Amino acid sequence: MKNKLSGFSLVEIMFVVFIISFLVSLAVVEGVVLRKKANEANAQANLKYIATGFEIYAAGHGGAYSSGNETDLQFLVEAKCASQDLVSIGQIGNFRYVVDSITPTGYDIRAMAVNTALADHNYQISTGGLIRRSDSSGTQDADFKDYTS
Repeated sequence: MKNKLSGFSLVEIMFVVFIISFLVSLAVVEGVVLRKKANEANAQANLKYIATGFEIYAAGHGGAYSSGNETDLQFLVEAKCASQDLVSIGQIGNFRYVVDSITPTGYDIRAMAVNTALADHNYQISTGGLIRRSDSSGTQDADFKDYTS
């Protein structure tokens, strides 16, 4: 009688391991892309939140966006137009929020990426609530352009 061996050959096992490794690598790459998109969507939502705070403040203060030149958003918190000062917090997610200018006539707040591997763009919101973005997420890229989100 012949003994028939059952099981998988080394080539078959290696082929299955290759396929599984390929599928896992695709999932990891897609996960990084989705994380970038989530980080950027969060930054845009935070900038819109900031703009809403400025508009509420201006509605209650004769159209002025601040009482003078400001360096953070604490005056919005004190006026109960925002629940927190995102600028003073520092880094939120992959972005840190920076004041370019806050005056009675307008504002310019920027979301600058901390890690370029986790974001593709920097963002800016200015008077009127228009969000603009840069072409890259480099720390020095502040050339913001209009875009549709």
